Amino acid sequence: MATPTKRERRRREVRSCDTMDEHRRLAAIAPEYRARRRQIEQEVREHIAAGEDDLRTGIVRIPVVVHVVWNTSAQNISDARINEQIAILNADFRRTNADAASVPVAFTGVTADTRIEFALAVRDPNCNPTSGITRTNTAVTGFPRANRQDVKSAATGGADPWSRDRYLNLWVANLTGGLLGFGSFPGGPAALDGVVIRTNAFGVTGAAAPFNRGRTATHEVGHWLNLLHIWGDDQLETDTCSFSDECSDTPNQAVARTGTPAFPSGSCGNGPNGDMFMNFMDYVDDVAMFMFTRDQATRMNASLSVARAAILASDGLVPPVEAVAADLWMQDHADDTGTEPSPTTQPMWVSDDIWVRNGTDGLTTQDHQNPRAEASSTVYVRVRHRGCGGGSALGGTVRLYWAKASTGLSWPAPWDGSVTTPALLGGSIGSQAVSVAGGTQQIVSFPWTPPDPSDYASFGADRAHFCLLARLETTPSAPFGMTVPETSNLYANVRDNNNIVWKNITIVDVDGEGGRFADVLLTGLSGDDRRVRLAVEVDKTERGTVFDWGVLLVEFHGNALARWADGAIEGRGFERLSSGRLLITASDAMLEGPRLKAGTAGTLRLQFVPNIRQPLGARVFTLDLIEQNAKGEPIGGQRFLLKTGRPARQGCVVGMARFDGVTWVRSPSGCTC
Repeated sequence: MATPTKRERRRREVRSCDTMDEHRRLAAIAPEYRARRRQIEQEVREHIAAGEDDLRTGIVRIPVVVHVVWNTSAQNISDARINEQIAILNADFRRTNADAASVPVAFTGVTADTRIEFALAVRDPNCNPTSGITRTNTAVTGFPRANRQDVKSAATGGADPWSRDRYLNLWVANLTGGLLGFGSFPGGPAALDGVVIRTNAFGVTGAAAPFNRGRTATHEVGHWLNLLHIWGDDQLETDTCSFSDECSDTPNQAVARTGTPAFPSGSCGNGPNGDMFMNFMDYVDDVAMFMFTRDQATRMNASLSVARAAILASDGLVPPVEAVAADLWMQDHADDTGTEPSPTTQPMWVSDDIWVRNGTDGLTTQDHQNPRAEASSTVYVRVRHRGCGGGSALGGTVRLYWAKASTGLSWPAPWDGSVTTPALLGGSIGSQAVSVAGGTQQIVSFPWTPPDPSDYASFGADRAHFCLLARLETTPSAPFGMTVPETSNLYANVRDNNNIVWKNITIVDVDGEGGRFADVLLTGLSGDDRRVRLAVEVDKTERGTVFDWGVLLVEFHGNALARWADGAIEGRGFERLSSGRLLITASDAMLEGPRLKAGTAGTLRLQFVPNIRQPLGARVFTLDLIEQNAKGEPIGGQRFLLKTGRPARQGCVVGMARFDGVTWVRSPSGCTC
């Protein structure tokens, strides 16, 4: 976009981003940069074309280092303001921003939670503790456009970057000449990789209107993750509708929009809804931008699988430990740092350090797919070293097990293959030796073909759904290097030992015409009659929960659950239907059924039924069905990820569903019809 004239700036400042100017400069002088950018674009397109267009099942947390380059004390911004900006990034990328509800109804169907988060680094490149913030007092009073890259080098009055393979470098400095910020696309020189933001456009506190909501950083980090400007940067072409941002769900747009346009306002024949100027990748004021789309989320996640894949292995968010305490470990959840026992309140059965691929692409696409029964798949396990880079390698043996997903899982049965009635309910997949150097990680793979589905026909269960358990043994005899010796309580074993991880996820795709179903196997395999207590828990950090958009219809299958179907269930958060089915309607629902006889099994079938034709945008809703003991403590569980599909049509629809003569109606909050 052309630089605004002085008269325009006196009247009102408009957004100015030099990412494309820098891209064109590098492309003109560096043939290797041009070649790498072409290669990355091809890799991203191939990745998406291969079917990797679903939203990520897990969360990626990117370590950030903020380099504050200041000349006056006012430019030496506070830690609080930096934390404020990180919080804004997380809200915008996870679609929990308060103004997300401002997206016009016409575009709500394509909005997306990108499943990407950011956090200040706690380990620096030399394995020292860090706040994730560096401060450089510079003699340079301002960095003009012509010398914008000087801020990235100590030799020219700025601050040197940390390794781009381990950190997102974010500089804050006094940019001059009307420049708000700029980012780097993947594939550029390592010394120039990162994002630069003008001091008075950073965060909220102390920032200057109209760029005082932290959206300059959101925009530039979008470039860092390979997003283009929404209008395709064809403003210098004869036909300003000729270029694309490579995202099919963003309307073709002529040039950048600025200020606070009124909706609808169109170009390039994109009526009646017009330009998606409220997108983070346009040039409008901070107050007027508040969304990413599904295709933009796909493109960013594709870049994390190709050009920026190295950052997935970063130890920047793992606190340094003394050399004597260095050990091998595996991560239970995105915010796990290896502490034993894990202090988190998150479930123990959702580790992203185990993932299944229905192929052999798990090194590049480190995201989970549920396996297909009787089809070849590959299980990947990541082993980490908590020590510092260059530290001595530590060795061990990774042992991988499977079990049919069910309640009542304990250790070592059924994982050891000892439960064979009424079908084989678990077993060993394999073992591999690992040797991991300090500050690094190793990924090992195991070929696996899940058992024959017909073996589980009597359960009526989800026949391709299994649990996986990886254990890292660092000594040959009991307790095998575990900090806390293992007991039959599987949940406690995983919580207390950072070298045991558990994977248990069912993915349910929700399209615009109705819901899919998944089953939970209820077993009395412990040898004693027992009561099963199941609690529903949803992710409270998301903008809304699955129950804002539908209900769970529950059916009971098998003679073992006949009394459940007859209504002998206690609890809360559900409604009984005349057929014996239940409607779970609340995020704190609890089901406690009559005693399950030893040696019996039945299935609880869950079907998500949307009460509107399409939830607001592309989302991944998280629901955990947690088995609790009599004290209310978790002993196991099953995670359901409900993925909303692309919208069948746009608009606001009040949903209605009918079950056994009961009509269920709800209008989504924030939806005006």
